[in-house]
Amino acid sequence: MADRREPPSPSTDEDSDREDLFTDNGKKVKQAPSDGSRTSAKSLIEEKISPDSGCETGTVESFVGDSEVRSKELREVGSFLAEPPRLASSAKDGSNGDEAAAAAAASLNAEDDPANVIEILVSDPKRVGDGMNAYVVYKVTTRTNVKFFRSCEMSVSRRFSDFLGLHERLVEMHQCRGRVVPQPPEKNVLGMTKVKMTKDETSSLDFVEKRRAALERFLNRIARHPDLREDRYFIDFLEVDDDLPKSSTTSALSSAGIARLFGKVGESINKMAFAMSEPDQWFEDKQEQIEALDRELKQLHASLEILVIHRRELSLNIGQFAKSIAVLGSAEENMALSKALSSLAEIETKVEQLTADQADTDFYVLSELVKDYISLIQSVKDTLNERVKLYRVWKDDETTLAKKREAKAKLEQQRKMDKVDQADQEISEWEEKVTKSQESFEEISRNIRKELAFFERQKARDFKATVVNYLQTMMNHQQQLATYWESFVPEAKLIA
Repeated sequence: MADRREPPSPSTDEDSDREDLFTDNGKKVKQAPSDGSRTSAKSLIEEKISPDSGCETGTVESFVGDSEVRSKELREVGSFLAEPPRLASSAKDGSNGDEAAAAAAASLNAEDDPANVIEILVSDPKRVGDGMNAYVVYKVTTRTNVKFFRSCEMSVSRRFSDFLGLHERLVEMHQCRGRVVPQPPEKNVLGMTKVKMTKDETSSLDFVEKRRAALERFLNRIARHPDLREDRYFIDFLEVDDDLPKSSTTSALSSAGIARLFGKVGESINKMAFAMSEPDQWFEDKQEQIEALDRELKQLHASLEILVIHRRELSLNIGQFAKSIAVLGSAEENMALSKALSSLAEIETKVEQLTADQADTDFYVLSELVKDYISLIQSVKDTLNERVKLYRVWKDDETTLAKKREAKAKLEQQRKMDKVDQADQEISEWEEKVTKSQESFEEISRNIRKELAFFERQKARDFKATVVNYLQTMMNHQQQLATYWESFVPEAKLIA
């Protein structure tokens, strides 16, 4: 990792060579933001931090002009995880569950602390290069008052492989310790190929915007995790404007990717071959809950995708209807009827836009949250699998220790006393291994309890904030729709 230093000022020459994917003949193209508003992502960045705020004592201004709204959304909608009703655990597990809940509550309190803020914005995607060698660079802007950052505001340039490299590093360092690491958006070879090769930017804009929003949510979830946010690699990712080690799995057919695939197949075979005798009823209940939640969220996401498609098709059909009404109005000889039809065409055009806005809300506010939690549940499953691995190591060590003791007993029966001392030494070594493997298993179990308690509380937060936001947007759209039709009634009554 490069030495820590002040980020260099942006290079105007480099920026001039990059093609801004969100401009069209010098005009800004509206982005569909991840929080469901219709504000362009570019306008979310303010030019300065309040003079009264500082890294040590003050609070950081939000990226949005309305700081109160943005900070609420970043705390609630963009959180790392959240909470369903807690499962009842056995009396044996009650104390551990209470400790995990208390730890999760402490983490959430720390997150709400105005002196403990990390806000991250991913913006300004730019294409660099041409053809299949092209790639997209994103601007990552961080504002914080947390003391372990060197500055209150930082901006760095990162490409998609940098985000994947960050995820690999966090998984390597933290997943084996029982921590749930959020997942970045999936690689999409087809979508990225369109961005690289197509000259029609309409389709590529949608792909790049979805990825930008997903990357922003990915970083903000990490920033809200009480342990991951302090990882040195994550801090350098936000601070150091230098090249970072790239992910080894960005290429679709890379040797590392193939090795990873075979590794997953091997793990699946081992899981089928090894049946864990769960010693803790709490974990068994939680596993069933997670599997059920995964199934329900996948069904919900499939339904939301259909809803988005149908609402966008409805918007297009309304637009076609408006054009037909306009043509009919222009051909009508009755002036009152012609004027009414023209007014109806104008209203239908407004309804078309309103329906398209609602489709965007369906997708960016609700559907993307559900999709994110599907990937988070996979991260939870991966973390639980690490616990199974340690349990297997522990039991294998116990089996080996038992064999060593049996071997010693046979040596004593055969009166081979010259080999008994060596057997005693081996038994001592394996007793130490068993103790260490048991301690590792108990430690990861405690950490996972804390993580799942944090997961549950944050999930309830996220879905509550998102549903309230979604319903409020729906009500606003319906009120606007009623206003449109109320304004048309006088026109219709004037038809003679």
